[in-house]
Amino acid sequence: MKITKIISLFCALVMVLSLFASCAETGTEAETTEAIAGTEAPIVETEPEVTKDPNYDDDGYLKSKLPDDVKYTGEKISILCWEDVERPEFEVLESETGLDLVKDAIYERNIATEARLGVTLEWTEQAGDSNDLKAFVNYVQNAFNAGTYYDIIATYSRTAASLSASGLLEDLNDVEDSHLDLDMPWWPEAMLETCSIKDSLFFVSGDISTNLLHMMYAIYYNMDMLKDLGLDDPVKMVDEKTWTIDALIKMTTDVYLDLDSSQDRSDNDRYGFCSNYFHLEAFYSGSGMKLLEPATDGKVLKISDDYLSQKTIDLVDKLGSWFKLGDTFINPPGGKLPNDLVFAEGRALFTQNRVYVADAQYGGGKLRNADWEYGIIPNPLYDADQEDYITLIGNPFTLWCVMRGARNASMSTAVMEVMGSEGYRKTSPALFENNMKYRYTPDSSNKGDGARMFDIIRENISFDLGRFFAAEMNYISEKPLRAALDGASWSTAGKQQTNALKKNLADLNKGLANALGE
Repeated sequence: MKITKIISLFCALVMVLSLFASCAETGTEAETTEAIAGTEAPIVETEPEVTKDPNYDDDGYLKSKLPDDVKYTGEKISILCWEDVERPEFEVLESETGLDLVKDAIYERNIATEARLGVTLEWTEQAGDSNDLKAFVNYVQNAFNAGTYYDIIATYSRTAASLSASGLLEDLNDVEDSHLDLDMPWWPEAMLETCSIKDSLFFVSGDISTNLLHMMYAIYYNMDMLKDLGLDDPVKMVDEKTWTIDALIKMTTDVYLDLDSSQDRSDNDRYGFCSNYFHLEAFYSGSGMKLLEPATDGKVLKISDDYLSQKTIDLVDKLGSWFKLGDTFINPPGGKLPNDLVFAEGRALFTQNRVYVADAQYGGGKLRNADWEYGIIPNPLYDADQEDYITLIGNPFTLWCVMRGARNASMSTAVMEVMGSEGYRKTSPALFENNMKYRYTPDSSNKGDGARMFDIIRENISFDLGRFFAAEMNYISEKPLRAALDGASWSTAGKQQTNALKKNLADLNKGLANALGE
């Protein structure tokens, strides 16, 4: 009885205290003002409560939709990769603790993938670039014949395409319980449309490949020279959609100077534009034209109607005339001059190259020590009627695939999905933000423009099966621009290529038809 009274008294006391607290919180402004001797009570502003979107992480990156219960605890994932990859992408044994931001990010991506799925990544390296393409395909073929099936193959783009034509890759669209979510931002929008072969998809790329970002084509320009020549701001031209091939030609005309007084054009002189011959393919793709496309006659692929079109003829003629003017320096096939040394030494107004040349860690030192400022813009439009800038990807990037016969293709796709997602939030930011985008013009007042231009370049990347299957198609992608360099008319040179290319295509289609089960 005594205990009950004590409890009742305590409850009553709590209620009274609560009532006083309530009155204090809800008192009027007048009452509060009186309580402090006629002064106005301070108005306490409270921040509106922000509801965090659960679909995004703390850094604002979209999260993967892979269900939490997708786990493969204890599984060892065998990945066959190309050992001659140009820049780090695959296995990193330990963190560089800030010494190498890219390798740190790759290490963290791999660790996060293993932790998320409960697996261990096991890497096997094999030479597989353009010089070792056939050897890599033979290696995979021999492994298949011997009953050795890698869970994942990650290799040079053209090598992956050759593997698909040899029937050594799984159709990712046919994988039961596939975990690839190609609508997510780590897989480029253009990939599904341009990499599909009929209703099949044998390879993917995106943020899963660090080298894809490295190999984006762009135009660099010498800011100091641009100002000295009194030329228009190319960034403004990009924004106004007046940055066209004609604009580039106009701005580079009459820029040449014989700096070494040799009375002959040499790599020591000043030029309006410089590049390497194989970079020039970015003009073709950047003009919105394709090399190979899906066939409509029951076959697999066809040579694009663009290839022999009047548009291509006009492009080749225009570029050929430009090269003859003498304001351009193009390193020819077999040329010994290091790529774009003329620009790196401050003796060219524009250059066309892959974006890695300005990378602080993996740019090869070409622009790292420049004592003048430079900017970056996308490859030019074909003309003002073209809606969007188009970014070609250089060949040395990685396509990721599932080997035919892999023990659990669904598991393989889960690993690729997680690695793509983790690459999106770890490796791409390390490359994009820290090593590339904000280091183009390190002391410039227009850093924001450089970053924004880089965004345009990245958002408009494109692919072409004709470039992937170059080895099977007698390097179809090189021929139009080689004709321009030779000063030849594409209306003639293109037709001369047709018969040989048709035979190449017939053989390629036969291999692809077998791979498709037709």
